[in-house]
Amino acid sequence: MDFGSWNVCEQTVVLQGAFLLAEKLCHPKTLLETRKSDWPFIEKPITDAFKEICSGLSSKSQGWRKRAIAILWARALCCTPDLTPIPHLDMERKWKEDVFFPVENMIPKISHAVLFELLKTMKAADICAELLLALPVGLWAEGATLILQHICEETSVEDVEFFLDVWWEVMKSNKDEQNETVELFSSVVSQYLPNASDDPYQSAKRFKSDPEQTLNQADNILTVFLEGLHKMKQCVATNKLKCFTIANLSEMLCSSAFLEKDSELVPIKSYLEQFATVLSFCENRSNDLETIKVAEKMVQSGSTSSRFRLLRGAQHFGLSLLKDLLFQWGEELIHDLTNRKEIGYECYRMRNSLASLHKILRTLGDAGSYPEEQRGDVLELAHCITSFQEKTAQVQQGCPTNANEMIALIAMKIIENKMDRFKEVCSVFASEVTWAFSNEWLNCLEKNKDHFQDPAMVLKLLGLIVKVTALQSNVDIGAIRKGADITLSLFSELSLAEKNEVLQDVLSSWGRKGLSPSIKAFTDSFQDELNITFNQISQSLSDFSAAQAVSKVSKLALLNPQAVVKKACHFAVVNVGAHTFLAKILSSLPALCFKCSSNSEKTVSLLSECLVETCWGKLSSDKEERQFLALLTFLMESSETSDNDVPVQLLQPAEVVQTFVLPYIFDEFANVALCLHILHKALYVQNPKDDSGRHWVLSCSPFPLIMSLCKLLNSYTKCWQHSEKSHCLTLGSKELIIDILTLISNAVVPEAGNNPETWNKSLFWLHRKMENVDWVVCLRLKTIFGKHFKNEVPSPLFDVCKLSEREWSPLQLPEYGPGTGLMAWLECCCISAEMKDQMLSLLSVNSKDPEEVNFFSKGFLVAMIQVLPFCSSTEFKLVAEVVRHLLKRQLLHVPYTLEYVQHMPLLNLRPFAYNLQFSVLLLRGFQLLCSSSCSDWLPLEGHKHIARLYSNCISDILEAVKQQVSGNKTETQAERKELDCVQEASFIYTQVFCHVLHIIAMMPNNTCEPLYVLSLEILSLYETLRASDTSTNSLLRRANERHFLKSITENVSDEHHRTTLMQKIQKL
Repeated sequence: MDFGSWNVCEQTVVLQGAFLLAEKLCHPKTLLETRKSDWPFIEKPITDAFKEICSGLSSKSQGWRKRAIAILWARALCCTPDLTPIPHLDMERKWKEDVFFPVENMIPKISHAVLFELLKTMKAADICAELLLALPVGLWAEGATLILQHICEETSVEDVEFFLDVWWEVMKSNKDEQNETVELFSSVVSQYLPNASDDPYQSAKRFKSDPEQTLNQADNILTVFLEGLHKMKQCVATNKLKCFTIANLSEMLCSSAFLEKDSELVPIKSYLEQFATVLSFCENRSNDLETIKVAEKMVQSGSTSSRFRLLRGAQHFGLSLLKDLLFQWGEELIHDLTNRKEIGYECYRMRNSLASLHKILRTLGDAGSYPEEQRGDVLELAHCITSFQEKTAQVQQGCPTNANEMIALIAMKIIENKMDRFKEVCSVFASEVTWAFSNEWLNCLEKNKDHFQDPAMVLKLLGLIVKVTALQSNVDIGAIRKGADITLSLFSELSLAEKNEVLQDVLSSWGRKGLSPSIKAFTDSFQDELNITFNQISQSLSDFSAAQAVSKVSKLALLNPQAVVKKACHFAVVNVGAHTFLAKILSSLPALCFKCSSNSEKTVSLLSECLVETCWGKLSSDKEERQFLALLTFLMESSETSDNDVPVQLLQPAEVVQTFVLPYIFDEFANVALCLHILHKALYVQNPKDDSGRHWVLSCSPFPLIMSLCKLLNSYTKCWQHSEKSHCLTLGSKELIIDILTLISNAVVPEAGNNPETWNKSLFWLHRKMENVDWVVCLRLKTIFGKHFKNEVPSPLFDVCKLSEREWSPLQLPEYGPGTGLMAWLECCCISAEMKDQMLSLLSVNSKDPEEVNFFSKGFLVAMIQVLPFCSSTEFKLVAEVVRHLLKRQLLHVPYTLEYVQHMPLLNLRPFAYNLQFSVLLLRGFQLLCSSSCSDWLPLEGHKHIARLYSNCISDILEAVKQQVSGNKTETQAERKELDCVQEASFIYTQVFCHVLHIIAMMPNNTCEPLYVLSLEILSLYETLRASDTSTNSLLRRANERHFLKSITENVSDEHHRTTLMQKIQKL
């Protein structure tokens, strides 16, 4: 251990000389034998020595005061019979380890009387309390008893004052606050003094203990002071000391009996006001740190829970004693207080502590939570305090005249030195208008930025800027701007979650335009900064850090969230590929989805509102529509932010649908297709349940939405009719509507059991509204209508199907006359795969009657041609499956003619029969469609549509052939020779090629582009297949087939198409 200046030095020599002289003065007694009455004879040399040791203003000089007292206390302990250090300690060890050993032998043996008189004379109650509590815990009460015994001997006013001072210092003490001297004293004393007795201090026995309370040796010290007060209360002569006594007792009852560690603290503003008042009473009224810390202890002494607890019996004794003192001294103190112009600190502290105790007693009384034996004393004491307060109500508290200025300076000191409750003081500092933007305030804020790097603090500072700006006070605008810059830098340093918290509160407090309307003076360059930020993002999308972008955007959003979100939305739509990056930025700032009230009853999020104002109705190209749709999709999907693993969903699907779909989902709206795409994307969002646990679509008026979708589907029945009203939807959107309708139906059906009454009402409403809608559209709602309504179909359908009258109901429709049953049947097959299977199972055709099969085949061809133009791609795939099924069951007779065969092929075409028959069936259908009798039936767009459907269907047929050929290649070599079908596939390709060119020849001009592409695709497949033909006569066959294909191609009327096809054939 490094003892440093504790060893023999100039100060210890001065101390030694003083005590040697004192011992001479008290001769024939020794200093160990001196009593209290002997102190006047030896006082001067000792006090003079202390003045010499402690002279000077340096901290080292001031520290020697405490150090010298510690040395003397240690010496006194060594000379106390009951506290003799542990015997037989090795002298060598003490010399090395005991810091007091070298010095204590220089000083004569002294009694505690000398020590305590010195402490009293020097008014060193604070050092006395510190060193007393540095003793082993078990010796606290014994040490306090020695002080009490000393004071009770010939008690003077100074003795009483010293006793009260020590008592108060003990109550103010904090176990976490020990300086180097006290720590060293504690360490050495604890090491060389014997452990305390296991028996609790005897004075505690005068108080009845509570078995539920754990007896703590440390708490016995308070009982010593209670007993001391009881013994010397008659010696408390002056009003000042009486106030001091009542204050000590009241504070002890508050902090050690009633206040708990988690008790509510005094409101911070009251705390600061008390601080200023206490500081005004201090002898040294300077605002240096030491004075502030002293005042802090004084303020906290009665308002926070003490480290010591009063036993239940001691509480009862203390309450009774305080009541007695108020009875004895009350009138005298009231008279003194009411006749004073100014009150002293003791009076202020007494009134304050009594008020605190009174409040606690009233609360306990209302709750009835004090023990039965205390009830009488508590009620009487509360009454005494009430009476005392009423009679002294007019007495001024002595608040300083410059209180506000003093509180501001105190607050800054607390913040700078991180004193107790500094976080709460920061909160006041950041919101007090009268302090704001002075040079001292700005310096404090800048130096202690770390203390204000918190969302709540940033918000308070922002509010302060707004308030001061609105007041148009005399504050320098430059100072406010500097404060705003510091605040914005604090915001920039917050975490992402904290930034969102601030943005959320800014939107809540100041609305969607944020702070910009309130502090226009500081946002004059906002638009330029906004443009620069997004230009930087657009110029370096690939390498621009997302964190950088989020930081810049969030800072701008603090000033004007609406402008930032609008800019981001516009930027995401007009810049290709930017929507993902911007969506990620917005996902990092979910606060920008703040729900703001609109004129309607519902609330619309800021993000939705900005999307509507910036983009909706202003998308000028398909590219921008795709970007907009991609942006919406990303915003609806859950994404994780960099600062938080919790998924964030910026836009709820329900909100998107309510904003961009429900108001616009009708056929006349130009962007209805975009609405459908948005609705479709929303329905495929993961986790579709809302906060209530139901599917979000239930909050979007599902039955009116279904009705609107059905009306859109119904419009397709007249899509090829000439009309003055423009039809905004193409048949490409029909599949989308059907899929959406299916998804919504599946989402709402489970609701039937949850709320049957509402479900039934909605269902009957929907059924009534569907009366004027095409029956096929109504049949698509079979899953919704379920058992409530029969399936209504044209009556001719009953002629071709075995339909149960319990489930099916005939409709008399003028457009479905005799012989139209097959058309209605095929329309049913186009509804869904389930309905197709049901219709096939219910079909009534006698396969054993050739005439009926022949009649059915012709009828089916006509029905297919009637249905084809109104089919979407998916619906026609269902028709193709129906055709294959009928061909396999041999219910559909499709004879194959040899119009494109030069020689009878000796091939096995059975594996490809269905594909070849289907191609022929389509050819016959197009022959009928392109005949003179149907020439005016379809417009040019209708022909283009059926050309696309035909191309898709033939592509599927070719793919099936290709798969069959590939399947054969997986067989063993022996099986492959038997199953080799290259020539058969080649024949199929050439036949289908001829069918396609035949149809091209029949179709109107400018409608055959898909068929021309299809013909090139067939030639490519043929070329690939022929390359794998290894037969001996393959070259001859290839030459013959090329010649045949050329002869067919020469009939193509379009010169460009013909030339391209010829070039392709020539390369075969």
